[in-house]
Amino acid sequence: MEQESKTLERLDFESFVRSRKVDALFVLVGVLLGVFFGWNIVEIAIFALFIWSIVGPIQSRYLAWPALFFLAFTPILLTMNRDTQAEEFAIYAYYFLAMAVIRGIIEVRQEKSNIR
Repeated sequence: MEQESKTLERLDFESFVRSRKVDALFVLVGVLLGVFFGWNIVEIAIFALFIWSIVGPIQSRYLAWPALFFLAFTPILLTMNRDTQAEEFAIYAYYFLAMAVIRGIIEVRQEKSNIR
């Protein structure tokens, strides 16, 4: 029984990869652009997540949680006199807020088109 479920999970993953080749290609191009421009690993990961949020939809609420996390830790870092890290966290919070808003707009438009 356990072997059978592992086989089914593997088949589901393989079919997912086969059906999403173009989406994965977009994310890979985004990662390569980040490497080309010399971004650090966190910036590359956030950019790849941004691309994935558009092509392979991630709900906007899941993008808002990291924004709240980074936003909540910014004042804590400021009180600890870690100004540089607090600034980075604030920037990451704005990145995730922007992604959540963009994704939210897409979700609203999709809901309106489904109603008509």
